[in-house]
Amino acid sequence: MSKSRGIIADIQLPRTKLLYLIYSAPHSRIRAAPGVKSQICTALGYKSDGHFHHDWNYLTEAGMLEEKDGYFQVTESGKKEFALHSTASRSNQVIVGIGVVLIVYSFLLELRLVPVEAVAVLGIALLFLGGLLSTLSRENKPELTISARVLLKELRKS
Repeated sequence: MSKSRGIIADIQLPRTKLLYLIYSAPHSRIRAAPGVKSQICTALGYKSDGHFHHDWNYLTEAGMLEEKDGYFQVTESGKKEFALHSTASRSNQVIVGIGVVLIVYSFLLELRLVPVEAVAVLGIALLFLGGLLSTLSRENKPELTISARVLLKELRKS
């Protein structure tokens, strides 16, 4: 029986890095110019062109990558592969932004440049933002069937 690699190992696969490279480009696409595939192959450290083309063909046949209008671009299906990463990254950026706002806000309150009532407005804005991020994170949660949810409830009781 072969040992399971796990999600962390799968994220570091050359195929995933290939898709992520194009996903990370502006508008999740790169120009399909001569030599671009060779440059990508070299940049990602593929051991052979055959391995690269095998991964490229896999991503194309799986509908995650396509050539369209002179570009190699990641499809919506391919973008979903990184939804969890994107949401977590966005949440981290928001938390850093909130930290900066709170520091600036503290100084403005100390200098009496903003009224104390504005704290309530900031609190409401943070509640709204938290609700929005919570909604976004639900989109990345695996959907369980009804029978699986019933089983989960039974397992919690025992």
